[in-house]
Amino acid sequence: MSSIIQNNQVFNNEIPFCRVYSVESKKQLEERFLAHRISYFIEWQDKSFFQRLFDRSGSKIVCTFKINRGEIARAKALAQGIEGIKFKDYGEEKNTERIRKRSDSVVKESDGLEMPELKFETSQDDYEE
Repeated sequence: MSSIIQNNQVFNNEIPFCRVYSVESKKQLEERFLAHRISYFIEWQDKSFFQRLFDRSGSKIVCTFKINRGEIARAKALAQGIEGIKFKDYGEEKNTERIRKRSDSVVKESDGLEMPELKFETSQDDYEE
């Protein structure tokens, strides 16, 4: 009997998406993810002694939301505007900060230094005769 799972299949595409530092922010993010069908996992971090000592209200937390690698762009758009969230940096390309790729530099904006159109003395009609 053969197995369904092959060696080259990878199922664990879960990556840390963001860190949340308040209960209210966690609730808002959970509601948005559930409404837009983004699966997530919450990994809780233990509080240090000083965090427990100085947090009287209990509203401060530290947890990490983990999501599927393919949902990063959608989840980031949903999480915009929620306070108390720190996103993980995965090196997203920004045109202002990164060097352009070769294919992007070939198709670039006009800078006024365009090549003039070449004109030849002989025309195509001369060769047809």
